[in-house]
Amino acid sequence: MTRLALLLMLCLLYSCGTKAQEVLSQKRDTAYFAGKRKHVTIPFKLVHNLIIIPVKINNSTELNFILDSGVKNTLITRLYYSDSLNLNHTNKLYLNGLGTGYDIEAIHSTGNTMSLPGIRGDNHEVYVLLEDIFNLSTRMGMPMHGIIGYDIFKNFVVKINYSSKRLTLYRPDIYVKTKKRAEEYPLHLDKSKAYIFANINQHNGDSLKVKLVIDTGASHSLSLYLPSDNRISLPPKVMEAYLGRGLNGDINGKIGRLNSFKIGKYELLNLPASYPDKEAIQLAINLSNRNGNLGSEVLKRFDVLFDYPHKRLVLIPNKKFKEPFHYNLAGFEVSTPLPGTNLYIVSNVVDNSPAKQVGLQPGDQLLLINGKSCSDLQLTEVLEMLESKPGRKLKMKLRRESQEIDVNLVLQSRI
Repeated sequence: MTRLALLLMLCLLYSCGTKAQEVLSQKRDTAYFAGKRKHVTIPFKLVHNLIIIPVKINNSTELNFILDSGVKNTLITRLYYSDSLNLNHTNKLYLNGLGTGYDIEAIHSTGNTMSLPGIRGDNHEVYVLLEDIFNLSTRMGMPMHGIIGYDIFKNFVVKINYSSKRLTLYRPDIYVKTKKRAEEYPLHLDKSKAYIFANINQHNGDSLKVKLVIDTGASHSLSLYLPSDNRISLPPKVMEAYLGRGLNGDINGKIGRLNSFKIGKYELLNLPASYPDKEAIQLAINLSNRNGNLGSEVLKRFDVLFDYPHKRLVLIPNKKFKEPFHYNLAGFEVSTPLPGTNLYIVSNVVDNSPAKQVGLQPGDQLLLINGKSCSDLQLTEVLEMLESKPGRKLKMKLRRESQEIDVNLVLQSRI
């Protein structure tokens, strides 16, 4: 995982109250090409390993949504004063899912239209959270509005090219041909979730077959649920970590390294795995006998074809396949209090980390990194500098209240 400690746990579970269960059982929407097309290609942005695409709901302007294969229902997480959706047929309900906390009040709306470039969806269901619990905008560095997933994956063959940052949607009746280097795997569909089987090799030499939900909305490499199989064990060297945010609160746990992760003929070595606390994933443990989830820190190393209609997953390694896995080398997180601007603030400092050792504090503003003005850098560029490789030295200038402070920070792996 190279994207700091921002594991955005967006594999949301809508295990709702009685009223919510009733509306969730209603007929789903459909999505289709707006013209006589066989495919459409949509550029996307990639931040924290998460795919951001433009979506319109009813008469809205283009809104920024995360494309999340782990989420069932379209979720609006934040609306700004200038956003207008004119949602239809609304009622209030409560949602609960991953995390330890309280149920979230939301508005459920049916009969809406949804559109992407070249795509239209009718009778679209939307859930609007009445509290911005994810704070996606400050974490992603731009105004963020929501999450969309199954509504796209169930209606199209979906190809994600992480290298070129292009999303291609094909008609569901088309069998997309693949290159010789591609390897195809059975895709196991259970309700709205897609699963694959893979093998992990642990520190003690044990090799286990695990069932993982494929989750483009999780920015980490993979997550393993200890209670799902007593053979899954913690590595000898782990660190306590904040793993992300679920629908009902924070998800904490531990992070350590696996010897390897293998899917088919492709093997990835020495990658970080997260082990969430049991309390935070209680609702997920017994679902489809899953052992965890596979996130985008692994997926981004391939061109990925999600073919729900033909129940297959296709992977082709890209130029990032052999890159080493790093995890939070600097020891702090970055937020943007004014999304869309190049203003970067230290939002969290990890204990016993390089950032803690040199005295960084939450609220410090990043001014310069190795002579480069942060006001000239996009968030992805700042993150790349903070996550480059262990041993790299960073000369940083910070603003703390009215003072400017110089610090020298050396990136370090702690797992």
